[in-house]
Amino acid sequence: MTERRSATQVQDAFWHCAEHVLFHHTNPWELDEALVAAGFAMGPCEAQDLVGLDKVLSRAPDRPGPVLRRMVAEGRMGKGGGVGFYRYPGGGGAVIDPLIEDLILEEAWFAKLSRSELPDAALVDMMSAPVRSSLADLQRSGQTQAQALDLIGAALHLPASKARRLLRL
Repeated sequence: MTERRSATQVQDAFWHCAEHVLFHHTNPWELDEALVAAGFAMGPCEAQDLVGLDKVLSRAPDRPGPVLRRMVAEGRMGKGGGVGFYRYPGGGGAVIDPLIEDLILEEAWFAKLSRSELPDAALVDMMSAPVRSSLADLQRSGQTQAQALDLIGAALHLPASKARRLLRL
């Protein structure tokens, strides 16, 4: 498997987990803030906005969560389109968009989900699961721990030293 394909799989697993966490527990800015505080250079919502939400969705069109599908259907394409998980007025920096929180809450209501708020530490723990799984998968494919952490770091904007601390290695 190529390094690019491996990085894409790491991102997709992480971003799928982020959608689950958003759907059940939080909003984009709180999730991103918790992960930045844990050592990520940016959170998963901002990262997906930079890639383009239509491109993220096209990589995994059968993803089970409704949030990203609805966002793209409504024209929320990410930073390039001016709005995604955040708004980007004038092409500038990310600005909180309360409409996305309403969209997530509405989708949870349609699904008859009972959402529960979680503290930042719990959000970080939940988001650590796909990182741990990716690390194990990469090591099973023959990469050393250092190589796997470098690839994960590049894919998720997480320096290897901070990944070690996050994963308690």
